[in-house]
Amino acid sequence: MLHRWFHAPHARRWFAARGATVADVTEEYGLDGSVPIHVYIVSMDGVPIGMVQWLRFGDFDWLMKDYDVTDPQAVNCDVLIGEPAATHRGLGPPMILRFLREIVFEDPTLTTCIIDPEVENAIAIRAYEKAGFRFVREVNDDRGAAVHLMELGRAALMSR
Repeated sequence: MLHRWFHAPHARRWFAARGATVADVTEEYGLDGSVPIHVYIVSMDGVPIGMVQWLRFGDFDWLMKDYDVTDPQAVNCDVLIGEPAATHRGLGPPMILRFLREIVFEDPTLTTCIIDPEVENAIAIRAYEKAGFRFVREVNDDRGAAVHLMELGRAALMSR
């Protein structure tokens, strides 16, 4: 399902490189349990429509260095509405906010969510802005793509 979503026309540009094969998806997202990445399927009316995942920066030293993150208790999230019929309906901002409130920040030790859409992914950037994320800086990810780092702290989220 993730592989199919990664190759859907609306997502291919942003996700296909990470999931060329089903094995690539399994490795990238640690679906075999080998990597501390937490992946969730999002459903609407009982139908899977997308995925969200999170990881703690402290578990990925190289990512902390690449993104110049100093707080090991900060998290990174990845969001995809994979089903084409569910896209462009305003579901992204409430989906990520609910995920952060009910899943990620249930752990009181986690402090901030730093999200990293590619700089050319205007739709994702706008969705994260609507959710309350604020621009931090641009950096290159591990594939060399320029990403638009944005953050939303626990306190800011819980005060909304």
